[in-house]
Amino acid sequence: MKYKLLWMLIAFVAISFNSKQLNAQNIKYDKYGMEAVDAPMGLAVGNDAPQITLTMPDGSKTTLKDLYTEQPIVIIFYRGYWCPICNRYLADFAKNASEIEKRGAKIIAITPQDYENIGKTMEKNETDFLIISDTDAKIMKAFDVDFNVTEDYQGKVLKGLNTSISETNASNQAILPVPATYIINTKGKIVYRQFDPDYRNRASVKEILANLPQ
Repeated sequence: MKYKLLWMLIAFVAISFNSKQLNAQNIKYDKYGMEAVDAPMGLAVGNDAPQITLTMPDGSKTTLKDLYTEQPIVIIFYRGYWCPICNRYLADFAKNASEIEKRGAKIIAITPQDYENIGKTMEKNETDFLIISDTDAKIMKAFDVDFNVTEDYQGKVLKGLNTSISETNASNQAILPVPATYIINTKGKIVYRQFDPDYRNRASVKEILANLPQ
């Protein structure tokens, strides 16, 4: 009986892994400017939040744990001030962000762009929540949302938006995040995620409110 259960477990894991691989193969990564090699999958609901240190806008350091032990946190990844879809999303999000804060959660937006360009984002979209520069891409990597941008997509952004992705990033590398959203409870567990390589799809304030810890 024990061996039967073991083989059933192995089969389940194999099926789950193959399904994950199949789903990854079905995504047209290049359409979204993503190199398919080592494509991100994102942390899952139920995972522990990564143990990482954040560099705040004033240069001070704090850990993610220091933040989520005080209150649930909502983490939003976005690409940069140059991204029209990011700007539309952030501007709309900022109008209703207070509803999330009234429920006792803290909002943290994370981007690979440097603080000078974060300033442009905040001014353009009238955001007043915390935005952190992922200067060395360690935060994106810890959440497994980071990817290398294809040469073709870099060229499209340079031509269409007059922007060099690498030059706007603090790391000077053409790395972007899947614009994912995570909610982490005060025990350090991920209780919600929205993760979609299609950067047009993002978590709404309504969806975030519906998934905040009670």
